[in-house]
Amino acid sequence: MSDELKSDTKARRNLLKGLLATSAVMAAAPVLSAQDHSHHHHQMTKINKALVNIANECTQHGDECIDHCIELFKSGDTTVARCAETVNEMIVMCHALAKMGTYQSEQLVAVAKICIDVCEVCAEECGKHSKHPQCKACEASCLECIEECKKIIS
Repeated sequence: MSDELKSDTKARRNLLKGLLATSAVMAAAPVLSAQDHSHHHHQMTKINKALVNIANECTQHGDECIDHCIELFKSGDTTVARCAETVNEMIVMCHALAKMGTYQSEQLVAVAKICIDVCEVCAEECGKHSKHPQCKACEASCLECIEECKKIIS
């Protein structure tokens, strides 16, 4: 199997993992969100704008990190393979978080709880490669996203 074919296969596998993770979040969200947060609507609107902004920033930095990882892979450097996997999962979760935050989903708190876990794993892995500016930026945005998520789940 050629390296290009292996790369395409791995990319498809990672995409499927991300889609499965999103599906799992959507399926689990009603179970995880048993609380009524409707009385926090006005307060959440302001917080959610910050949450949406940082979630979108995470996906942007994640895309840049993935692009950097691909360039390293092309040169034969696979030391960032785990980083690419965790970033891929983070991108999927932060995209879902931003979407749900935009329209005040009742499941936002449940998604934020899962997003914290995903962003923690991503930040930890990207932190191992902070000599790369893309990894460092991804780590920083994940840490900020974790803080914003904590604000809405408390």
